[in-house]
Amino acid sequence: MDFIGNGISGGTFSGTVIQAQNVHWGQAAPVRTPRMLLPEPEEFVDRAAPRAKLDDLLAGRDDRRAPRIVVITGIPGIGKTAVALRWLYDVRDAFPGGQFYADMSPQGPRSPIDPVSVLETFVGQLGTPREERPTGLAELSAYFRSLTADEPSLMLLDNVVVPAQVRPLLPGAPGSVVVVTSRNRLTGLSVSQPGPDYVTLDALDDDACAQLFGPVAEDGPDGGHDGGQALREVIRACAGLPLAVRIARVRAAEGAEALRELADELADPQTVWEALSVADEIPYPKVLDVAYSALDEGAAAVWRMLGGHPTGEFAGDLVKRLGGDGRAGAKALRTLVHERLLEPSTAGRYRMNGLVHAYARRLLDETPPDAAAGAPAPSDTATDAIIDWYLERAAAAESLVSDRWRFGSRFTHPARPAAVFESEAAALDALEPDGENAAAVVALAARTGRSTLTCELAEALRGFFFRRKYHTRWIGVCEQALEAAGRLRDDLVLARMHYETAFALYDRAGDGDNDAARHHYERARALATGIGHARTASSVLEGLGQLALREGRPHDAITLFREAATALGDIEHPRGRALLEYHRGRAHSAAHDHAEAARLLLNARRLFASLTDRHDPAVARPDRYNEARALTRYAEARLRADRPDEALAGLDEAMALFPPRVAPKERADAVLLRGDVLAASGDHEGAHREWRAALETYTGIGSVKAAAVRLRLAADDDGASAGGPAAGSGS
Repeated sequence: MDFIGNGISGGTFSGTVIQAQNVHWGQAAPVRTPRMLLPEPEEFVDRAAPRAKLDDLLAGRDDRRAPRIVVITGIPGIGKTAVALRWLYDVRDAFPGGQFYADMSPQGPRSPIDPVSVLETFVGQLGTPREERPTGLAELSAYFRSLTADEPSLMLLDNVVVPAQVRPLLPGAPGSVVVVTSRNRLTGLSVSQPGPDYVTLDALDDDACAQLFGPVAEDGPDGGHDGGQALREVIRACAGLPLAVRIARVRAAEGAEALRELADELADPQTVWEALSVADEIPYPKVLDVAYSALDEGAAAVWRMLGGHPTGEFAGDLVKRLGGDGRAGAKALRTLVHERLLEPSTAGRYRMNGLVHAYARRLLDETPPDAAAGAPAPSDTATDAIIDWYLERAAAAESLVSDRWRFGSRFTHPARPAAVFESEAAALDALEPDGENAAAVVALAARTGRSTLTCELAEALRGFFFRRKYHTRWIGVCEQALEAAGRLRDDLVLARMHYETAFALYDRAGDGDNDAARHHYERARALATGIGHARTASSVLEGLGQLALREGRPHDAITLFREAATALGDIEHPRGRALLEYHRGRAHSAAHDHAEAARLLLNARRLFASLTDRHDPAVARPDRYNEARALTRYAEARLRADRPDEALAGLDEAMALFPPRVAPKERADAVLLRGDVLAASGDHEGAHREWRAALETYTGIGSVKAAAVRLRLAADDDGASAGGPAAGSGS
């Protein structure tokens, strides 16, 4: 018989439903307070006027009905981000809702970032589990506003390109302040009310530039330098651009001759504007030539190669790899940081100012190939090296998430993904800061005609995107790979890219995603059948079965899962067969065939436990995560069959198998279900203990399930005298 609890959950009901007592709604899970701002600038001079204006704008925020938008404008290199950060750090204590930060054009002004991707990050920072986030711009924007409605917060949207990037990201609390940096005034923001306030940064005056020069300026007029004349000439040539001043200071610190030489080089009126300013599209900061000429060969080569990176922010490990790893790579990184051509961003990461990055790209494009016949262009060498680094890490993480079959060269025997990470959790954490970069590298591969690498990257990134639920980036990557696969004229690769796209759409489960996923599954099915690729055909049938199960067609799902198993034929694919057994168990449970569901789910657990390494069958590689999931589903089926004793035994095993840090929500679901089992057995004290433990985990991860568990605890207290257990978990 099916389990009936003292509660109401999703389903179809008939007859009279009576509420025996008051229902006490619990409070929503507490929202985390984000602290996303970049580090505060260590060097900062002047800017008293714009900071005073920002202070004045802050004074009237309590009377506003909507967040205040402040747009800081100015040319690249003028210090917009530095001014914003210094002021935000000064006032952050007045904003208990925390601080948000996003670079809105990490790939440059021609590739503004999708606000959906930013909202996914912001909502994640507030603690909402990935699987519980809404999808779509309007839904995510409304959800973010609701999460930020209680306490005013600060937000810095850096390098905004178009007004449409700003409005969806506004927090909900009226007293919030959103600071936007941009080259232009984003006049489209004035169409909607209230419009933004503007702070325009002008060039630093000579005194501020001299202060930024530091000891060099202090020694110039009175010390061993050539009096104050050379220093004044350099300062004038720098035109008040903080970036130009800092770079010139590096050269000037070498002594009086360097200062005089620098002044002479910058004195030519034909080169001043090119040296210290930028055109509307591509800047050519001549002043960077001076710093570049002082670099050793290794650091100079790395700097040029970084010009080929699609964004101006990256991991220090990438810089080291481009320098040859080992001591050479570490030395190149230290040199570039010392010369202020790279600036520390967050732990282990660095960023290039846009002027510097564009200059490095120019150098890369202008560097001739080696004299050897057939030598590739340096830009091609840099692109290949950058893609290789990202592909290596993505493949290493993917191999830890799953041992599924893949077509990519990184996964085919005898090649194996390098053992880059110690564990799946460590791999996912390491890839997190590079999520946007990875998507940009896929675009780089596609843009430069590296179609096979585009598809291999999309395949290798699936594990990261699947676990972390960054659906906007994931689906964007799949779409680019699908287009690249069409250029290859390889039906297997094209089928795999249709399959990857369908899987991502199915996992997002947004409006229209089921139909879109079905379309791609059917395209993959036709291609796989045409070339006789059984593995892909089976995977596609599995995906179609999951769609049927989601759509409430368990009997169709059972048929599709059976066909998927048949499609494998004699192929040795133990993991795929285990997953199909698991899905069949879920389908039979949905069809209320609890005995068959229990048999299939226990067998699926056994199959997951007996898995070995695909490349070396002598090495055991059990899938503990899916073992635990199978046992949890088994326990759910046994509870529905009114066998709580068997359910309890399965749950005890499941909770010991969930990998730490990888699946806290799934483990909490099992704990919650264990409480239901104890309640069904009449052990209300034990049930409350388990429910409270689940509540603690849900609260810790910011899950919306926390409120439902509080309700369950209250309802069980009210209904305990009637002897009825609480509602099932529905996990």
